Amino acid sequence: MLVLQAETSAEVRTALLVATMRGMPVRRVSLKELQSNLDVRASLAAYLGEILPVGTVEFVRTVMGIRGVPEPEGMGYGPVGDFLRREIREGVLYELKAAEGPVFVKPVATKTFSGFVYDPRPGAKHTEYQLEQLKAIASLKTATRVWLSEVVEFACEWRYYVDATGRILAKARYDADGDDDAPEPTAEVVQSAIDSTVTYLEARGNAHPFAIDVGVLTNRRTAVVELSDAWALGLYAHSCTPAGTDWKADDYVDFLLQRWRSIVAYGQLRAAREAADRLAKAEKVEPPPPKVPARRGRPRKVSLQATAQAAVVAAGT
Repeated sequence: MLVLQAETSAEVRTALLVATMRGMPVRRVSLKELQSNLDVRASLAAYLGEILPVGTVEFVRTVMGIRGVPEPEGMGYGPVGDFLRREIREGVLYELKAAEGPVFVKPVATKTFSGFVYDPRPGAKHTEYQLEQLKAIASLKTATRVWLSEVVEFACEWRYYVDATGRILAKARYDADGDDDAPEPTAEVVQSAIDSTVTYLEARGNAHPFAIDVGVLTNRRTAVVELSDAWALGLYAHSCTPAGTDWKADDYVDFLLQRWRSIVAYGQLRAAREAADRLAKAEKVEPPPPKVPARRGRPRKVSLQATAQAAVVAAGT
């Protein structure tokens, strides 16, 4: 069953089209209903068949909680450190108080807020988008983990949808204000960054589909923007295959379904391992020794004569 967010988007419309063509059952529900309607939550939790949630990060995250599916950790920057072309480090929100100039900040946890340029300079002008993110981080704990990066300027930015083996399924340019004649990222650099990511995931025993955003800096160097896990990605309507044809709606939904199944399977495996560990620990606990019942009644009397005789024997030995 497809669980589609009631609030529409290109991704939701695509999934609905595929469901109609394949005769798949569909359930449309709003984020608000998911969060507050107990009947809706109970029915989704009790559903015995396979589901695929499609919607925003908040929407899919809520479905994960209802279904007991653990949310994967963010992909971070580790696999693509050699392709960033800028300094990025992990820190906490509190560090922004000490910033003297602009810094790009992005959450470690997936989409706690959206990445933006934090500018502490007096008189700095903020866009509506920046003001929204400032409001979002104001509600978070100062110990919230974030990525802190120097500010760079991209001439263009592209998203590449990649399967678990490292094959590019589709790509799309997504920077709305970039120049039309901006160069496309160098194919060799893109594939090298993808191969590095696949190697990293395979080493962790968890290869899966993902998206990689790559752009061209104003100095014309190709650089990785970020990595994104293949859930709640969002679909760019003009995505096309490497051959230049439109990416089929069926292929995109299968891409999401492959990742969702691996998330569920990995969660089940982790739960089984944790249960086995708890059982092993319980079996190792030795039972306490049995208690010797206390003697009841008055203590046995020992005559002074017997005590004296014992003392004499001991002294003579």
